[in-house]
Amino acid sequence: MSSIRRALAFSFAERYLLLAIGLGSNMAIARLLTPEAIGIYSVSLAVIGIAQVLRDFGVANYLIQERELSDAHVRTAFGITLALGATMFSVVFLATPLIARLYGEPAMLATLRVCALNFLTLPFCTISLTLLRREMAFKRLAVVNLLAAASGAGVSVGLAYLGHGVISLAIGSVAMNVVTGACAWLARQQRKLLLPGFSEWRSVMRFGAQNSLAGIVTSVSMDINDIAVGKLMGFEPVAILSRAQGLMNLFHRDLMQAIRNVAYPAYAQASRDGQPLEALYISSVTNVTAIAWPFYGFASLYALEVLRLLFGPQWDAATPLVPLFCLAGAVAAIANLAGSLIMAAGRIDLVTKVELIFQPLRALLIVVVAVLLKSLAACAVALVVALILQVPLLYRVKGQCLPNDYRALFANLLSSAKVALLALALPAAVALYAGLGRQQALPLPVLLLAALACIVSWLLALVWLRHPLAQDPAFRRFMPRWLQR
Repeated sequence: MSSIRRALAFSFAERYLLLAIGLGSNMAIARLLTPEAIGIYSVSLAVIGIAQVLRDFGVANYLIQERELSDAHVRTAFGITLALGATMFSVVFLATPLIARLYGEPAMLATLRVCALNFLTLPFCTISLTLLRREMAFKRLAVVNLLAAASGAGVSVGLAYLGHGVISLAIGSVAMNVVTGACAWLARQQRKLLLPGFSEWRSVMRFGAQNSLAGIVTSVSMDINDIAVGKLMGFEPVAILSRAQGLMNLFHRDLMQAIRNVAYPAYAQASRDGQPLEALYISSVTNVTAIAWPFYGFASLYALEVLRLLFGPQWDAATPLVPLFCLAGAVAAIANLAGSLIMAAGRIDLVTKVELIFQPLRALLIVVVAVLLKSLAACAVALVVALILQVPLLYRVKGQCLPNDYRALFANLLSSAKVALLALALPAAVALYAGLGRQQALPLPVLLLAALACIVSWLLALVWLRHPLAQDPAFRRFMPRWLQR
């Protein structure tokens, strides 16, 4: 357990620093590029979303969960990702003129072709990063990812400042992957120059086919809102949706990624060692919700202020959407780690089953709403509805490989809900006094005071309610001494 805590500490430190780099670059980009330019980049990424899934073919997850990993497995994984990367690069590069004509936007041509270069660089990143994750070498992973993120952000912001427009973001993404590949290989303890091979292609393909099928369906669902909204409403509404969802993704994607980076290999190791998984899983979900729910609540109450602080007043139109996306994130937090647990238990088939059921439903809801209502708020509501339906589906499928202890889960979730309510009481009072739905942002000192009140109330609630997170040795190490009495 101590190794997991150390891994989580490094993973969280990495994600916080990555978040700081990402926020800094996003704040600069939001002021250097127009919403339309950012929308063009978002739609470009959405268009090649399926190809982005195929480039990996599930080899990262395969290498982590494989019980007896050999050089043959690694060489096969490298060979498959290299072949797929070259194929995807060729397809996207040749298809870009058609895509640019479809959207009537010439800037997409160069943007897509530069983005396509990532398919050639990612195979060299995937294998080294995955082997570091399998070894739980999160300190070295943190250094690699921070160097790469800083390089990519520096290139993107620098080129945008020099007036190169939307292509700045595409070039920055390529620079980040080049640095990642080089640094990840140098970070490995055994830097073997393994040539690509295909001797273990059957086992890799068996796992990868199911993983990629689930990934493709998920990618279509995740990107369908950008594709549909971009075609029906234009590029600027896509950027507004992206900024509103960005506040949710500060936790749902960025901070949760730190947890998933550790949770999946930790679950896989526990499964290989024959350890009970349900208690470990419930503990993970309890700790996640205790942090996620106060975060989403605060972001909802102070959406205008946070958007202004991060991105400037030109994104005020995203404010009404933020509470809807935060509600979606709060619901998703209940089951965010279920897929990692199922896959770690060796049941990739069940993960595929969930994605094949849920993701088409999600895509259908969003597309129908976009076509019929042409409303950004309605698209956000559709996402909330979809995620509410996903939670019972995930737990039902999880029960097929690992029985659900609902009594313990519900008791712990109730404890997290009480912590969230107490943490948000003072910030909510300030927001109500100032007037919810206000058109003018509160002064920055008021926002900072509300944030401080939320953090202090959260710490006090954790201790007073004896929440499991407050009992964790790693957490107690960072708590003030007066709270530990």
